[in-house]
Amino acid sequence: MSLVYDNISAIATAAAAAALAWLFGGAFGAAMFPVTPWICVVLLEVAVCFPQRHPSETSYEARVRAWKAMRRDPFVWMSVALILLLAIPFVNNGLCVNCDWREISQGANPEPPARHLPFCVDRLDHLRVFLWFLPACIAAVAARHSLTRSGKLAMLEMLVWNGVALTAVGVAQSVTGAQGPLWVADEDSSYFFSTFGYANTGGDYFTSLFLIAVALWRHRVEELRETTRAKKESRLARHSRFWRRNYLLIPAVILYFAALNTLSRASIILATTAAAIMFLHTAACFLARMKKAKRVRAGAYAGLSLALLFVAANFFMPQGVKKEVKTIDADDVAERVSGRGSALLESAKTLWHDHLLFGCGGWGYKHLGIQKLTKWQYKHRQTQGGINVHNDYLQFLAEHGIAGFGLMVAMVVVLLAPLARTWRRLAKAARFEKGGSRLPPPQSLFALPGSAFAILLSLAATLVHAFGDCPFRCASVVTLFFLQLASLEGFLPRLPHEEGKDRKN
Repeated sequence: MSLVYDNISAIATAAAAAALAWLFGGAFGAAMFPVTPWICVVLLEVAVCFPQRHPSETSYEARVRAWKAMRRDPFVWMSVALILLLAIPFVNNGLCVNCDWREISQGANPEPPARHLPFCVDRLDHLRVFLWFLPACIAAVAARHSLTRSGKLAMLEMLVWNGVALTAVGVAQSVTGAQGPLWVADEDSSYFFSTFGYANTGGDYFTSLFLIAVALWRHRVEELRETTRAKKESRLARHSRFWRRNYLLIPAVILYFAALNTLSRASIILATTAAAIMFLHTAACFLARMKKAKRVRAGAYAGLSLALLFVAANFFMPQGVKKEVKTIDADDVAERVSGRGSALLESAKTLWHDHLLFGCGGWGYKHLGIQKLTKWQYKHRQTQGGINVHNDYLQFLAEHGIAGFGLMVAMVVVLLAPLARTWRRLAKAARFEKGGSRLPPPQSLFALPGSAFAILLSLAATLVHAFGDCPFRCASVVTLFFLQLASLEGFLPRLPHEEGKDRKN
């Protein structure tokens, strides 16, 4: 029981994020409304009452330490400000509560009670957006202040194995001929995988989990390399060490193929590109530590492995994935990401200019954005997944204005700041230390641990995807994104001043 008590905050945080994924990815409001408040209550309770303890620290001291850190953390206050900003429209609503799109297109949009304050078009639609960010912010605060470094990694590993379970459900649904996520018929989903009814959100979720598994594997390899090996080991001990170092490659491979099987073209491109980058990064790091005689043999093995993977992909890739791969065109990708010639992007810009500071509220674009379209554009709009801009940045600007979108960006910057400081110090130290000569060029890149680099790659994949689609319009993806940011500290080495602070605590 002491093991559960000491890790209850990590278990609860992982369980809350996993629950959002099982609730149809957190994208269906009907499934979210009754459950999300309880998820938030559990997260608040474990964050405040059950923070993990450092060595030689009592539970009371851990709570005091976590409370002080929360009060001083700008991310906490930014989260409070964002939640309050998103809560105001519930009492400042007056735009077409019962209007359908045809009535709105004809100009039926009465003014809200207070035009100068944040407002929304429909409370139910705005509530869906509110329930994306509420658990994400609380989970990030819990992970940032209530989990130790090892607790952050344990929480992410639980999410990785939960992703394997979601993949198994997806395979079972495919075999049994399910008509919708979790065997629930869904007429709105042209294709679904596991609990995700929209290919792009599911693809982004599994791509992120794939890279988290790679990050945990790299961290395990780097951690065990630092431990002193015994001069004489039995064969059983060598096998045990091998599996302890590499067992996380199993979920990594499973989650990579899960990302492909969502049939999201963006995820096929991003997951494969990220896998290639991490392969080259890992190979460069390992080869730099080897003697010249071993590099040739290791390089030959790596080339052979790539060739076998390429052959296996050609022979065993599902037909649906092959079909999507054939439709990928570089010009189409560039046009989708840049938004050239998209009437939806232009209408979102116009709507944002009309509501510059606070926007038009959650999902307000699908109500008010159509007023900015011509009849031909309205007839030929893209409707899969709802009337979206298919550019999360512009849609969030149109719906939440400079104030809301600026807060979201500031929260990401605050969470990335410790990584930037640590990376700068590591790169500076690598130039002068003897160990820096073992790093592949450029040393400034490889000074950052490979595990942290994999998490950065996962975050970058989601951010790039958001230029051409709407991965962030899903509670599970938003929560996983913020949990990765809040858990980056667990992959970074302790600097001397941080070790002194830990001993003081």
